[in-house]
Amino acid sequence: RRPQQKPMLLYLPGFDGTIISPFLQFPSLGEEFDVRAMKVDMADRSTFEELKDTVVEYLLRECRGADTKQQQSNANGGLGVVYLMGESFGGILATEVALELNRPAYRDYVELRGLILVNPATSYLRSTLYELGPPIANDQWGGKTQYVFSLMTKLVPLFLDQGRAIKQLIGILTSKGLPAVVNNPQREAYMGRVAFDLPNRLTFMPKDTLKWRLEEWLEWGCGIFEDRLEMLQSALDSSNTDPSGDVDTYALLKVSQDLRTMIIVGELDLTLPSWEESNRLCSELFRNTYVHVVPGAGHASTCGGSLNLISLLREVFPEVNMHGGSNNYDGNRNGNWATAGVEVEPMEELHGLEPRYDGAWIGLNPLLYWSKDYYRKWRKE
Repeated sequence: RRPQQKPMLLYLPGFDGTIISPFLQFPSLGEEFDVRAMKVDMADRSTFEELKDTVVEYLLRECRGADTKQQQSNANGGLGVVYLMGESFGGILATEVALELNRPAYRDYVELRGLILVNPATSYLRSTLYELGPPIANDQWGGKTQYVFSLMTKLVPLFLDQGRAIKQLIGILTSKGLPAVVNNPQREAYMGRVAFDLPNRLTFMPKDTLKWRLEEWLEWGCGIFEDRLEMLQSALDSSNTDPSGDVDTYALLKVSQDLRTMIIVGELDLTLPSWEESNRLCSELFRNTYVHVVPGAGHASTCGGSLNLISLLREVFPEVNMHGGSNNYDGNRNGNWATAGVEVEPMEELHGLEPRYDGAWIGLNPLLYWSKDYYRKWRKE
């Protein structure tokens, strides 16, 4: 399908503001979605409300800006149909945006069909990050060296797993396996290009940026979220089941009762109590929910090599499966099996990876990553 014939999937990042975490998932997501992503520069000092307004305005502009032909295709899943995906802090932001889009003023232009939350930071106020982050950001006596040391020894370890990502990297480099979503040479070349460019994509977070985002994004956003939960509970407890005239309550009830939501959590998330939070969100907010736990994944690796996100989305949102693609991880979760006549190792020995798509004993030559067969520069139409 052409991009204008696909529903939009908008990714909202964690408080680092980058789109590195889910980069492996983007090519396969592009099979069914017009994939968009928000990046936020380290120097950005937008407030939580400003970020929300920016996202809502962007969606409204994109959906309103469709030409007549595109608007006619909206009924069949065109540009006006949106799925929101928020990771970590982006989960708080996505939930608030979802609430905004369910107000009557926007429903004629944007049809929000699904919400995907990855390790949502709605639990920030009960997290280890909340205990350790603010003291580091507010330390007025330590210099830059002390700040970097605290980051590397206290905060960075919270985002890692127990060596699973390193084991996966070794498996990829030794050609024993690949992420499930890397199932052809074009995607292997894409993975290699991004990996080579990671030093340029990973940026250092200054102390004032950390302080701003912990306070103005995470803490403020969580405060708004908790207020929403109280408002929802009051509406549910009230004998008045007709919230006409109360726009906030109406939008809350729509999100709570009607919006299909998928929550994805890392089994070994040390940053946030994501598994416990998924249970809380299911019981207190979302009534139409699917929860998926990524085995062995830490906070930063939940969208990494162990996740086949497009298969999950095809299962939870079957209307997006226009190509008849598999929704059961391509049937490759059965232990011992063979590819191209080559016996492969049990899945547990590959640490969440899958055997190479071509059964080869050596990976794609890095010199081919930028070749015309596997790389084409994107040009804005």
